[in-house]
Amino acid sequence: MATSSNDLTTLDFESVKENLKTYLKAQPIFNDYDFEASNINVLLDILAYNTNLNGFYLNMIANEMFMDSSLLKDSIISHAKELNYLPRSFRSAIATVNIELSDSSPDATITIPRGTSFTGSLGNKSFTFTTDENIQAIATTSGKFEAKNVFLYEGDYVQDSYVTSADSPQYIISNKTVDTNSIRVTVIEDNGAEVLAYTIRDSLFDIGSTDQVFFIQPAVNDTYEIIFGDGVIGREPKLNSIVVIEYRAGNGELPNGISKFTADDDIGSATVESITTISAATGGSIPESLESIKFNAPRAFTTQERVVTAQDYATLLRANFSEINDVAAYGGEEFDPPMFGRVVVAVDLKNTDDLPQSYMNKYRQFLKPRSPLSINPMFMKPEYMYLSINTNVKYDISQTSLGVDDIKTLVTSGIQNFNQENLDGFNKTLFYSKLVAAIDDTQTAIISNDTTVNVSRYIQLSRVERMNYRLDFAMPLINDIGSKQGTHSANQRSVVTSSAFVFDGATCFIEDNGLGILNIVRDDGETHTVLAEVGRVAYNTGVVELDNFYVNQDYNQLKITVTPREKDIVAAKRSILRVLEDDINVAITQVRN
Repeated sequence: MATSSNDLTTLDFESVKENLKTYLKAQPIFNDYDFEASNINVLLDILAYNTNLNGFYLNMIANEMFMDSSLLKDSIISHAKELNYLPRSFRSAIATVNIELSDSSPDATITIPRGTSFTGSLGNKSFTFTTDENIQAIATTSGKFEAKNVFLYEGDYVQDSYVTSADSPQYIISNKTVDTNSIRVTVIEDNGAEVLAYTIRDSLFDIGSTDQVFFIQPAVNDTYEIIFGDGVIGREPKLNSIVVIEYRAGNGELPNGISKFTADDDIGSATVESITTISAATGGSIPESLESIKFNAPRAFTTQERVVTAQDYATLLRANFSEINDVAAYGGEEFDPPMFGRVVVAVDLKNTDDLPQSYMNKYRQFLKPRSPLSINPMFMKPEYMYLSINTNVKYDISQTSLGVDDIKTLVTSGIQNFNQENLDGFNKTLFYSKLVAAIDDTQTAIISNDTTVNVSRYIQLSRVERMNYRLDFAMPLINDIGSKQGTHSANQRSVVTSSAFVFDGATCFIEDNGLGILNIVRDDGETHTVLAEVGRVAYNTGVVELDNFYVNQDYNQLKITVTPREKDIVAAKRSILRVLEDDINVAITQVRN
Protein backbone atom coordinates (compact mmCIF):
# COMPACT_ATOMS: atom_id res chain seq x y z
CA MET A 1 0.00 0.00 0.00
CA ALA A 2 1.45 3.34 -1.06
CA THR A 3 1.87 6.04 1.54
CA SER A 4 2.27 9.79 1.42
CA SER A 5 3.27 12.29 4.08
CA ASN A 6 0.50 14.60 5.28
CA ASP A 7 0.69 18.31 6.12
CA LEU A 8 -0.32 18.46 9.77
CA THR A 9 0.38 22.16 10.28
CA THR A 10 -2.96 23.43 8.95
CA LEU A 11 -6.53 22.34 9.57
CA ASP A 12 -8.45 24.67 7.27
CA PHE A 13 -10.94 23.17 4.83
CA GLU A 14 -8.95 23.49 1.59
CA SER A 15 -5.71 22.21 3.12
CA VAL A 16 -7.41 19.13 4.58
CA LYS A 17 -9.13 18.37 1.26
CA GLU A 18 -5.84 18.73 -0.60
CA ASN A 19 -4.20 16.32 1.88
CA LEU A 20 -6.94 13.77 1.22
CA LYS A 21 -6.42 14.08 -2.54
CA THR A 22 -2.66 13.70 -2.16
CA TYR A 23 -3.14 10.57 -0.09
CA LEU A 24 -5.58 9.00 -2.58
CA LYS A 25 -3.42 9.84 -5.59
CA ALA A 26 -0.62 7.87 -3.94
CA GLN A 27 -2.80 4.74 -4.17
CA PRO A 28 -2.38 2.78 -7.46
CA ILE A 29 -6.15 2.49 -7.99
CA PHE A 30 -6.57 6.29 -7.98
CA ASN A 31 -3.35 7.14 -9.77
CA ASP A 32 -5.03 8.76 -12.80
CA TYR A 33 -8.35 9.63 -11.17
CA ASP A 34 -9.99 13.02 -11.83
CA PHE A 35 -11.24 14.00 -8.37
CA GLU A 36 -12.79 17.31 -9.38
CA ALA A 37 -15.11 15.85 -12.02
CA SER A 38 -16.37 12.86 -10.06
CA ASN A 39 -18.85 12.16 -7.25
CA ILE A 40 -15.99 11.34 -4.89
CA ASN A 41 -15.38 15.09 -4.74
CA VAL A 42 -18.54 15.41 -2.61
CA LEU A 43 -17.24 12.75 -0.21
CA LEU A 44 -13.96 14.60 0.06
CA ASP A 45 -15.85 17.80 0.91
CA ILE A 46 -17.71 15.99 3.70
CA LEU A 47 -14.49 14.48 5.11
CA ALA A 48 -12.67 17.83 4.95
CA TYR A 49 -15.61 19.64 6.58
CA ASN A 50 -15.80 17.07 9.38
CA THR A 51 -12.03 17.24 9.98
CA ASN A 52 -12.07 21.05 10.02
CA LEU A 53 -15.00 21.10 12.46
CA ASN A 54 -13.36 18.59 14.82
CA GLY A 55 -10.08 20.49 14.70
CA PHE A 56 -11.78 23.75 15.59
CA TYR A 57 -13.78 22.09 18.37
CA LEU A 58 -10.76 20.38 19.93
CA ASN A 59 -8.74 23.60 19.69
CA MET A 60 -11.47 25.51 21.52
CA ILE A 61 -11.63 22.82 24.22
CA ALA A 62 -7.87 23.01 24.67
CA ASN A 63 -8.01 26.83 24.93
CA GLU A 64 -10.73 26.73 27.59
CA MET A 65 -8.62 24.40 29.75
CA PHE A 66 -6.28 27.28 30.70
CA MET A 67 -7.11 30.71 32.08
CA ASP A 68 -4.71 32.59 29.82
CA SER A 69 -6.30 31.27 26.61
CA SER A 70 -9.93 30.96 27.77
CA LEU A 71 -12.50 33.04 25.93
CA LEU A 72 -15.75 31.93 27.57
CA LYS A 73 -16.64 33.76 30.78
CA ASP A 74 -17.83 30.59 32.54
CA SER A 75 -14.44 28.96 31.81
CA ILE A 76 -12.53 31.93 33.20
CA ILE A 77 -14.77 32.00 36.28
CA SER A 78 -14.21 28.27 36.81
CA HIS A 79 -10.42 28.72 36.73
CA ALA A 80 -10.71 31.70 39.10
CA LYS A 81 -12.72 29.54 41.49
CA GLU A 82 -9.90 27.00 41.58
CA LEU A 83 -7.60 29.83 42.68
CA ASN A 84 -10.06 30.87 45.43
CA TYR A 85 -10.59 34.20 43.68
CA LEU A 86 -13.97 35.95 43.86
CA PRO A 87 -14.44 38.21 40.82
CA ARG A 88 -15.69 41.64 41.77
CA SER A 89 -19.44 42.13 41.34
CA PHE A 90 -21.41 45.29 40.73
CA ARG A 91 -20.47 47.90 43.32
CA SER A 92 -22.94 50.43 44.69
CA ALA A 93 -22.05 54.11 44.50
CA ILE A 94 -21.63 55.59 48.00
CA ALA A 95 -22.45 59.15 49.09
CA THR A 96 -21.88 60.78 52.48
CA VAL A 97 -24.53 63.14 53.87
CA ASN A 98 -25.67 64.91 57.03
CA ILE A 99 -29.38 64.49 57.77
CA GLU A 100 -31.32 66.98 59.88
CA LEU A 101 -34.67 65.85 61.33
CA SER A 102 -37.39 67.25 63.55
CA ASP A 103 -39.89 65.60 65.88
CA SER A 104 -42.83 67.02 67.77
CA SER A 105 -41.59 65.36 70.95
CA PRO A 106 -38.36 66.90 72.30
CA ASP A 107 -37.63 63.70 74.24
CA ALA A 108 -37.94 61.50 71.16
CA THR A 109 -35.28 59.01 70.17
CA ILE A 110 -34.84 58.92 66.42
CA THR A 111 -33.28 55.94 64.71
CA ILE A 112 -32.89 55.83 60.94
CA PRO A 113 -33.48 52.13 60.17
CA ARG A 114 -31.35 50.06 57.87
CA GLY A 115 -32.85 50.11 54.39
CA THR A 116 -34.34 53.63 54.67
CA SER A 117 -34.58 54.89 51.11
CA PHE A 118 -33.62 58.24 49.62
CA THR A 119 -33.75 59.50 46.05
CA GLY A 120 -30.62 60.82 44.38
CA SER A 121 -31.04 62.97 41.27
CA LEU A 122 -28.64 63.79 38.46
CA GLY A 123 -30.19 65.75 35.60
CA ASN A 124 -33.34 63.90 34.57
CA LYS A 125 -32.18 60.61 36.08
CA SER A 126 -33.09 59.41 39.57
CA PHE A 127 -31.68 56.52 41.59
CA THR A 128 -32.61 54.95 44.91
CA PHE A 129 -30.09 55.17 47.76
CA THR A 130 -30.46 53.31 51.06
CA THR A 131 -28.81 53.13 54.47
CA ASP A 132 -26.85 50.00 55.26
CA GLU A 133 -27.25 50.03 59.05
CA ASN A 134 -29.36 51.52 61.84
CA ILE A 135 -28.26 55.10 62.55
CA GLN A 136 -28.94 56.99 65.77
CA ALA A 137 -29.73 60.70 65.30
CA ILE A 138 -28.37 63.05 67.99
CA ALA A 139 -30.37 65.93 69.47
CA THR A 140 -28.94 69.40 68.79
CA THR A 141 -29.14 72.61 70.80
CA SER A 142 -31.66 74.04 68.29
CA GLY A 143 -34.22 71.39 69.14
CA LYS A 144 -33.57 69.39 65.98
CA PHE A 145 -31.91 66.03 65.49
CA GLU A 146 -28.89 65.38 63.31
CA ALA A 147 -27.23 62.27 61.89
CA LYS A 148 -23.75 63.12 60.67
CA ASN A 149 -21.60 61.35 58.07
CA VAL A 150 -24.34 58.96 56.99
CA PHE A 151 -23.37 56.63 54.16
CA LEU A 152 -26.02 56.23 51.48
CA TYR A 153 -25.59 53.22 49.18
CA GLU A 154 -27.16 53.20 45.73
CA GLY A 155 -29.53 50.33 45.02
CA ASP A 156 -32.66 48.51 46.23
CA TYR A 157 -32.66 45.62 48.69
CA VAL A 158 -33.73 42.28 47.21
CA GLN A 159 -34.34 38.86 48.79
CA ASP A 160 -33.95 35.29 47.56
CA SER A 161 -35.38 32.41 49.62
CA TYR A 162 -34.61 28.69 49.51
CA VAL A 163 -35.57 25.59 51.49
CA THR A 164 -32.77 23.26 52.49
CA SER A 165 -33.11 19.62 51.47
CA ALA A 166 -31.12 16.41 51.27
CA ASP A 167 -30.42 17.09 47.61
CA SER A 168 -27.91 19.84 48.52
CA PRO A 169 -29.63 22.61 46.53
CA GLN A 170 -27.73 25.50 45.04
CA TYR A 171 -28.34 28.83 46.75
CA ILE A 172 -28.04 31.07 43.71
CA ILE A 173 -28.34 34.84 43.94
CA SER A 174 -30.82 35.52 41.17
CA ASN A 175 -30.12 39.21 40.51
CA LYS A 176 -27.00 39.71 38.37
CA THR A 177 -26.50 43.29 39.59
CA VAL A 178 -25.87 42.19 43.19
CA ASP A 179 -23.23 43.99 45.24
CA THR A 180 -21.60 41.07 47.04
CA ASN A 181 -20.41 43.40 49.82
CA SER A 182 -24.03 43.85 50.89
CA ILE A 183 -25.05 40.19 51.21
CA ARG A 184 -26.64 39.09 54.50
CA VAL A 185 -27.83 35.54 55.13
CA THR A 186 -30.44 34.43 57.67
CA VAL A 187 -31.43 30.80 58.33
CA ILE A 188 -34.87 30.12 59.85
CA GLU A 189 -35.05 26.71 61.53
CA ASP A 190 -37.67 24.64 63.40
CA ASN A 191 -40.62 26.52 61.93
CA GLY A 192 -39.33 29.89 63.12
CA ALA A 193 -38.19 28.84 66.57
CA GLU A 194 -34.58 29.64 65.59
CA VAL A 195 -33.56 32.62 63.47
CA LEU A 196 -29.80 32.48 62.89
CA ALA A 197 -27.69 35.22 61.31
CA TYR A 198 -24.77 33.82 59.30
CA THR A 199 -21.63 35.87 58.67
CA ILE A 200 -19.49 35.86 55.58
CA ARG A 201 -15.98 34.41 55.59
CA ASP A 202 -13.36 34.27 52.85
CA SER A 203 -11.06 31.61 54.30
CA LEU A 204 -11.23 28.43 56.40
CA PHE A 205 -8.95 29.82 59.11
CA ASP A 206 -10.26 29.45 62.68
CA ILE A 207 -13.71 28.11 61.70
CA GLY A 208 -15.25 25.51 64.02
CA SER A 209 -18.02 23.01 63.38
CA THR A 210 -20.67 25.22 65.01
CA ASP A 211 -19.67 28.58 63.55
CA GLN A 212 -22.51 30.17 61.58
CA VAL A 213 -20.63 31.21 58.46
CA PHE A 214 -21.17 31.21 54.72
CA PHE A 215 -18.99 31.63 51.66
CA ILE A 216 -19.57 33.25 48.28
CA GLN A 217 -18.36 31.78 45.03
CA PRO A 218 -19.03 32.67 41.39
CA ALA A 219 -21.58 30.56 39.51
CA VAL A 220 -22.58 30.22 35.85
CA ASN A 221 -24.34 32.88 33.79
CA ASP A 222 -22.89 35.87 35.67
CA THR A 223 -24.39 34.86 39.03
CA TYR A 224 -23.03 34.16 42.51
CA GLU A 225 -23.72 31.27 44.88
CA ILE A 226 -23.90 30.95 48.67
CA ILE A 227 -22.05 27.98 50.21
CA PHE A 228 -22.56 26.74 53.78
CA GLY A 229 -20.33 24.60 55.96
CA ASP A 230 -20.56 20.81 56.11
CA GLY A 231 -20.73 20.39 59.90
CA VAL A 232 -16.98 19.90 60.17
CA ILE A 233 -15.90 23.33 58.96
CA GLY A 234 -18.83 25.65 59.59
CA ARG A 235 -22.35 24.86 60.76
CA GLU A 236 -24.63 23.17 58.27
CA PRO A 237 -28.28 24.38 58.29
CA LYS A 238 -30.87 21.82 59.29
CA LEU A 239 -33.04 20.11 56.69
CA ASN A 240 -36.25 21.93 55.72
CA SER A 241 -34.90 25.23 57.00
CA ILE A 242 -35.55 28.47 55.14
CA VAL A 243 -32.51 30.31 53.83
CA VAL A 244 -33.10 34.05 53.26
CA ILE A 245 -30.47 35.89 51.23
CA GLU A 246 -30.78 39.68 51.34
CA TYR A 247 -28.62 41.93 49.21
CA ARG A 248 -28.47 45.23 47.38
CA ALA A 249 -28.93 45.38 43.59
CA GLY A 250 -27.46 48.51 42.03
CA ASN A 251 -26.79 50.31 38.77
CA GLY A 252 -23.00 50.29 38.77
CA GLU A 253 -21.27 53.48 37.68
CA LEU A 254 -24.37 55.34 36.41
CA PRO A 255 -25.13 57.09 39.77
CA ASN A 256 -21.56 58.33 40.25
CA GLY A 257 -21.49 62.08 40.77
CA ILE A 258 -24.96 62.42 42.30
CA SER A 259 -24.97 65.06 45.05
CA LYS A 260 -28.64 65.98 45.45
CA PHE A 261 -30.72 63.77 47.76
CA THR A 262 -34.28 63.85 49.07
CA ALA A 263 -36.05 61.61 51.58
CA ASP A 264 -38.74 59.33 50.16
CA ASP A 265 -40.84 59.35 53.36
CA ASP A 266 -40.85 60.51 56.95
CA ILE A 267 -38.76 58.39 59.32
CA GLY A 268 -41.27 57.16 61.86
CA SER A 269 -42.71 60.22 63.59
CA ALA A 270 -39.74 62.36 62.49
CA THR A 271 -39.65 64.64 59.47
CA VAL A 272 -36.54 65.06 57.35
CA GLU A 273 -35.80 68.79 57.30
CA SER A 274 -32.69 68.84 55.14
CA ILE A 275 -30.01 66.63 53.62
CA THR A 276 -26.55 68.16 53.24
CA THR A 277 -24.13 66.35 50.93
CA ILE A 278 -20.62 65.91 52.33
CA SER A 279 -19.29 63.94 49.37
CA ALA A 280 -21.05 63.08 46.12
CA ALA A 281 -21.76 59.50 45.13
CA THR A 282 -18.68 57.67 43.94
CA GLY A 283 -17.25 54.16 43.69
CA GLY A 284 -20.09 52.65 41.65
CA SER A 285 -18.83 50.17 39.06
CA ILE A 286 -19.82 47.29 36.83
CA PRO A 287 -18.50 43.72 37.38
CA GLU A 288 -14.84 42.96 36.91
CA SER A 289 -13.84 42.48 33.29
CA LEU A 290 -12.51 39.18 31.98
CA GLU A 291 -9.07 40.66 31.34
CA SER A 292 -8.97 41.96 34.90
CA ILE A 293 -9.92 38.53 36.27
CA LYS A 294 -7.18 36.90 34.22
CA PHE A 295 -4.66 39.40 35.58
CA ASN A 296 -5.76 39.52 39.22
CA ALA A 297 -6.72 35.90 39.99
CA PRO A 298 -3.21 34.34 39.78
CA ARG A 299 -1.70 37.26 41.70
CA ALA A 300 -4.38 37.17 44.37
CA PHE A 301 -3.68 33.46 44.78
CA THR A 302 0.00 34.15 45.41
CA THR A 303 -0.85 36.66 48.15
CA GLN A 304 -3.13 34.20 50.01
CA GLU A 305 -5.02 37.20 51.44
CA ARG A 306 -1.81 38.45 53.05
CA VAL A 307 0.27 41.50 52.26
CA VAL A 308 3.99 40.81 52.42
CA THR A 309 5.51 42.25 49.26
CA ALA A 310 4.77 45.60 47.63
CA GLN A 311 2.95 43.79 44.83
CA ASP A 312 0.62 42.19 47.41
CA TYR A 313 -0.65 45.62 48.45
CA ALA A 314 -1.35 46.58 44.85
CA THR A 315 -3.04 43.27 43.99
CA LEU A 316 -5.37 43.12 47.00
CA LEU A 317 -6.43 46.76 46.87
CA ARG A 318 -7.09 46.74 43.13
CA ALA A 319 -9.04 43.47 43.34
CA ASN A 320 -11.31 44.63 46.18
CA PHE A 321 -11.93 48.32 45.48
CA SER A 322 -13.30 49.24 42.07
CA GLU A 323 -12.66 52.98 42.48
CA ILE A 324 -8.87 52.42 42.45
CA ASN A 325 -7.05 53.09 39.19
CA ASP A 326 -3.56 52.08 40.35
CA VAL A 327 -1.50 51.44 43.49
CA ALA A 328 2.20 51.90 44.25
CA ALA A 329 3.73 50.49 47.43
CA TYR A 330 7.31 50.50 48.71
CA GLY A 331 9.23 50.28 51.95
CA GLY A 332 9.53 53.34 54.16
CA GLU A 333 13.32 53.06 54.03
CA GLU A 334 13.10 54.23 50.39
CA PHE A 335 11.15 57.33 51.38
CA ASP A 336 12.81 60.72 51.75
CA PRO A 337 13.45 61.05 54.67
CA PRO A 338 13.47 57.30 55.54
CA MET A 339 10.68 55.92 57.75
CA PHE A 340 11.73 52.47 58.93
CA GLY A 341 9.02 49.97 59.81
CA ARG A 342 6.47 51.64 57.53
CA VAL A 343 5.04 50.79 54.13
CA VAL A 344 4.21 53.75 51.88
CA VAL A 345 1.10 53.10 49.79
CA ALA A 346 0.13 55.63 47.11
CA VAL A 347 -3.38 55.19 45.68
CA ASP A 348 -4.60 56.76 42.46
CA LEU A 349 -8.41 56.98 42.34
CA LYS A 350 -10.43 57.11 39.15
CA ASN A 351 -11.88 60.48 38.10
CA THR A 352 -10.08 62.47 40.80
CA ASP A 353 -6.58 63.58 41.79
CA ASP A 354 -7.50 63.53 45.48
CA LEU A 355 -7.38 60.78 48.11
CA PRO A 356 -9.96 61.61 50.83
CA GLN A 357 -9.26 60.64 54.42
CA SER A 358 -12.35 58.41 54.46
CA TYR A 359 -10.83 56.27 51.70
CA MET A 360 -7.50 56.07 53.51
CA ASN A 361 -9.31 54.82 56.62
CA LYS A 362 -11.24 52.25 54.59
CA TYR A 363 -8.10 50.85 52.95
CA ARG A 364 -6.23 50.85 56.26
CA GLN A 365 -8.99 48.82 57.95
CA PHE A 366 -8.99 46.39 55.04
CA LEU A 367 -5.22 45.84 55.20
CA LYS A 368 -4.84 45.72 59.00
CA PRO A 369 -5.86 42.04 59.52
CA ARG A 370 -3.82 41.05 56.46
CA SER A 371 -0.58 42.82 57.42
CA PRO A 372 2.26 41.68 59.70
CA LEU A 373 1.91 43.14 63.18
CA SER A 374 5.08 45.20 62.91
CA ILE A 375 4.15 46.84 59.60
CA ASN A 376 2.11 50.03 59.59
CA PRO A 377 0.94 51.10 56.11
CA MET A 378 0.94 54.85 55.45
CA PHE A 379 -1.34 56.08 52.66
CA MET A 380 -0.34 59.03 50.54
CA LYS A 381 -1.73 60.89 47.57
CA PRO A 382 0.06 60.38 44.25
CA GLU A 383 2.37 63.09 43.00
CA TYR A 384 1.45 64.12 39.47
CA MET A 385 3.99 65.26 36.92
CA TYR A 386 2.31 66.94 33.98
CA LEU A 387 3.85 66.68 30.54
CA SER A 388 3.71 69.69 28.22
CA ILE A 389 3.90 68.43 24.64
CA ASN A 390 4.75 70.82 21.83
CA THR A 391 4.74 69.31 18.37
CA ASN A 392 5.14 70.71 14.87
CA VAL A 393 3.43 68.31 12.48
CA LYS A 394 3.94 68.25 8.72
CA TYR A 395 1.33 66.62 6.50
CA ASP A 396 1.00 66.12 2.75
CA ILE A 397 -2.09 67.93 1.48
CA SER A 398 -2.07 65.80 -1.66
CA GLN A 399 -2.81 62.66 0.37
CA THR A 400 -5.91 63.84 2.22
CA SER A 401 -8.86 66.21 1.96
CA LEU A 402 -8.59 67.08 5.67
CA GLY A 403 -7.78 70.63 6.65
CA VAL A 404 -5.36 72.05 9.23
CA ASP A 405 -7.95 72.05 12.03
CA ASP A 406 -8.89 68.43 11.29
CA ILE A 407 -5.29 67.27 11.47
CA LYS A 408 -4.75 69.26 14.66
CA THR A 409 -7.81 67.63 16.27
CA LEU A 410 -6.64 64.16 15.26
CA VAL A 411 -3.13 64.74 16.64
CA THR A 412 -4.47 66.13 19.93
CA SER A 413 -6.79 63.12 20.28
CA GLY A 414 -3.91 60.75 19.45
CA ILE A 415 -1.74 62.27 22.20
CA GLN A 416 -4.60 61.96 24.70
CA ASN A 417 -5.09 58.30 23.76
CA PHE A 418 -1.35 57.74 24.15
CA ASN A 419 -1.60 59.21 27.65
CA GLN A 420 -4.47 56.90 28.64
CA GLU A 421 -2.88 53.76 27.22
CA ASN A 422 0.72 54.29 28.27
CA LEU A 423 1.03 56.80 31.12
CA ASP A 424 -2.03 56.73 33.39
CA GLY A 425 -0.55 54.81 36.33
CA PHE A 426 2.46 54.29 38.54
CA ASN A 427 5.87 53.07 37.37
CA LYS A 428 5.30 54.26 33.81
CA THR A 429 7.84 55.68 31.38
CA LEU A 430 7.29 58.06 28.49
CA PHE A 431 9.27 56.57 25.63
CA TYR A 432 9.90 59.44 23.25
CA SER A 433 10.12 57.28 20.13
CA LYS A 434 6.72 55.72 20.86
CA LEU A 435 5.14 59.15 21.35
CA VAL A 436 6.55 60.39 18.05
CA ALA A 437 5.32 57.24 16.31
CA ALA A 438 1.86 57.63 17.85
CA ILE A 439 1.64 61.18 16.49
CA ASP A 440 2.67 60.02 13.00
CA ASP A 441 0.10 57.22 13.12
CA THR A 442 -2.86 59.51 13.80
CA GLN A 443 -3.29 60.17 10.05
CA THR A 444 -1.69 58.57 7.00
CA ALA A 445 -1.00 61.98 5.44
CA ILE A 446 1.35 62.98 8.29
CA ILE A 447 4.93 62.69 7.08
CA SER A 448 6.88 63.89 10.16
CA ASN A 449 6.71 65.67 13.47
CA ASP A 450 9.17 67.65 15.59
CA THR A 451 8.16 67.16 19.23
CA THR A 452 9.52 68.46 22.52
CA VAL A 453 8.39 67.44 26.00
CA ASN A 454 8.68 69.49 29.20
CA VAL A 455 7.65 68.41 32.71
CA SER A 456 5.59 70.47 35.16
CA ARG A 457 4.52 70.23 38.78
CA TYR A 458 2.34 72.49 40.90
CA ILE A 459 3.17 74.13 44.22
CA GLN A 460 0.20 74.76 46.51
CA LEU A 461 1.00 78.23 47.82
CA SER A 462 0.51 79.45 51.36
CA ARG A 463 -1.93 82.34 51.47
CA VAL A 464 -0.76 83.75 54.80
CA GLU A 465 3.01 83.51 55.15
CA ARG A 466 6.33 83.09 53.41
CA MET A 467 7.30 79.45 52.96
CA ASN A 468 10.11 77.24 51.70
CA TYR A 469 9.11 74.89 48.85
CA ARG A 470 10.88 71.86 47.44
CA LEU A 471 10.02 69.95 44.26
CA ASP A 472 11.88 66.79 43.29
CA PHE A 473 11.44 65.96 39.60
CA ALA A 474 13.76 62.94 40.04
CA MET A 475 15.41 63.39 36.65
CA PRO A 476 18.47 65.23 35.28
CA LEU A 477 17.76 68.56 33.60
CA ILE A 478 19.61 70.16 30.70
CA ASN A 479 22.56 72.25 31.88
CA ASP A 480 24.09 73.74 28.73
CA ILE A 481 22.15 76.97 28.18
CA GLY A 482 24.86 79.31 29.40
CA SER A 483 24.58 82.11 31.97
CA LYS A 484 22.20 85.08 31.84
CA GLN A 485 22.80 88.71 32.72
CA GLY A 486 20.57 90.80 34.96
CA THR A 487 18.75 92.06 31.87
CA HIS A 488 18.63 89.61 28.96
CA SER A 489 16.68 88.78 25.84
CA ALA A 490 13.20 87.31 26.35
CA ASN A 491 14.10 84.65 23.78
CA GLN A 492 17.07 83.36 25.78
CA ARG A 493 16.47 79.76 26.77
CA SER A 494 15.59 78.70 30.36
CA VAL A 495 15.67 75.30 32.05
CA VAL A 496 13.21 76.23 34.81
CA THR A 497 10.22 78.51 34.28
CA SER A 498 6.99 79.22 36.15
CA SER A 499 3.49 80.46 35.51
CA ALA A 500 3.03 84.24 35.74
CA PHE A 501 2.26 86.11 38.95
CA VAL A 502 2.31 89.70 40.16
CA PHE A 503 5.39 90.89 42.08
CA ASP A 504 6.02 94.54 43.02
CA GLY A 505 3.11 95.53 40.79
CA ALA A 506 4.54 93.91 37.65
CA THR A 507 3.87 90.66 35.78
CA CYS A 508 6.68 88.31 36.73
CA PHE A 509 7.69 84.67 36.72
CA ILE A 510 10.54 82.49 37.90
CA GLU A 511 13.41 81.35 35.70
CA ASP A 512 16.93 80.01 36.23
CA ASN A 513 20.06 81.92 35.26
CA GLY A 514 21.87 78.93 33.75
CA LEU A 515 24.12 78.60 36.82
CA GLY A 516 21.61 76.97 39.18
CA ILE A 517 20.11 80.15 40.66
CA LEU A 518 16.36 80.82 40.44
CA ASN A 519 15.30 84.43 40.03
CA ILE A 520 12.06 86.38 39.92
CA VAL A 521 12.15 88.16 36.56
CA ARG A 522 9.96 90.93 35.18
CA ASP A 523 8.56 90.64 31.68
CA ASP A 524 9.51 93.82 29.81
CA GLY A 525 8.40 92.59 26.40
CA GLU A 526 11.58 91.91 24.42
CA THR A 527 13.71 91.65 27.55
CA HIS A 528 13.54 90.07 31.01
CA THR A 529 14.87 91.90 34.08
CA VAL A 530 15.97 90.08 37.26
CA LEU A 531 14.27 91.49 40.37
CA ALA A 532 15.24 89.08 43.16
CA GLU A 533 16.91 85.75 43.85
CA VAL A 534 14.36 83.23 45.10
CA GLY A 535 15.95 79.76 45.13
CA ARG A 536 18.09 77.21 43.35
CA VAL A 537 17.93 74.22 41.00
CA ALA A 538 20.15 71.12 40.97
CA TYR A 539 20.46 70.24 37.28
CA ASN A 540 21.79 66.73 37.86
CA THR A 541 19.02 65.61 40.24
CA GLY A 542 16.06 67.78 39.22
CA VAL A 543 15.47 69.27 42.67
CA VAL A 544 13.93 72.76 42.62
CA GLU A 545 13.86 74.80 45.87
CA LEU A 546 12.24 78.13 46.64
CA ASP A 547 13.26 80.04 49.77
CA ASN A 548 11.03 82.34 51.80
CA PHE A 549 8.61 82.63 48.88
CA TYR A 550 5.25 84.40 48.93
CA VAL A 551 2.86 85.99 46.43
CA ASN A 552 -0.42 87.78 47.11
CA GLN A 553 -3.70 85.99 47.81
CA ASP A 554 -4.85 85.95 44.18
CA TYR A 555 -2.74 82.85 43.56
CA ASN A 556 -3.47 79.40 45.00
CA GLN A 557 -0.78 77.49 43.13
CA LEU A 558 2.29 78.04 41.00
CA LYS A 559 3.21 75.91 38.00
CA ILE A 560 6.91 75.04 37.74
CA THR A 561 8.11 73.68 34.38
CA VAL A 562 11.50 72.10 33.65
CA THR A 563 13.25 70.75 30.57
CA PRO A 564 14.55 67.19 31.07
CA ARG A 565 17.97 66.18 29.82
CA GLU A 566 16.78 62.80 28.49
CA LYS A 567 14.00 62.36 25.94
CA ASP A 568 12.62 59.29 27.76
CA ILE A 569 10.93 60.39 30.99
CA VAL A 570 10.67 57.98 33.94
CA ALA A 571 8.16 58.60 36.74
CA ALA A 572 9.42 58.46 40.33
CA LYS A 573 8.05 55.91 42.85
CA ARG A 574 4.73 57.54 43.68
CA SER A 575 4.53 59.85 40.71
CA ILE A 576 2.15 59.59 37.78
CA LEU A 577 2.88 61.07 34.38
CA ARG A 578 -0.14 62.82 32.91
CA VAL A 579 -0.91 64.89 29.81
CA LEU A 580 -3.65 67.51 30.13
CA GLU A 581 -5.40 68.83 27.04
CA ASP A 582 -4.34 72.40 27.89
CA ASP A 583 -0.69 71.29 27.84
CA ILE A 584 -0.86 70.01 24.25
CA ASN A 585 0.33 72.55 21.69
CA VAL A 586 0.05 71.40 18.07
CA ALA A 587 1.35 73.43 15.13
CA ILE A 588 0.52 72.23 11.62
CA THR A 589 2.64 72.73 8.51
CA GLN A 590 1.25 71.87 5.07
CA VAL A 591 3.56 70.43 2.41
CA ARG A 592 3.04 68.93 -1.03
CA ASN A 593 5.16 65.98 -2.16
